[in-house]
Amino acid sequence: MKLLNTSAVREAAHQATRLRLNLKQSQTEFWSRFGISQACASRIESTCQVPAPVYILLRLYLNGFIQESDLIPHLR
Repeated sequence: MKLLNTSAVREAAHQATRLRLNLKQSQTEFWSRFGISQACASRIESTCQVPAPVYILLRLYLNGFIQESDLIPHLR
């Protein structure tokens, strides 16, 4: 899977990490809504390299175009 690492991707990764910390959620709790394992979440947060499909979902989520209920509905 293609990993993205542009300034926009890095900013989205940082924004998601700040949001996760503000929500006081673990990496597993926060990133599972995007179908991401804890190990992958750790790599995203430490390297800011995000798989292309995850970046698309993340931008839509952070910009309010999709809600948490739109993500991984079978886990709720």
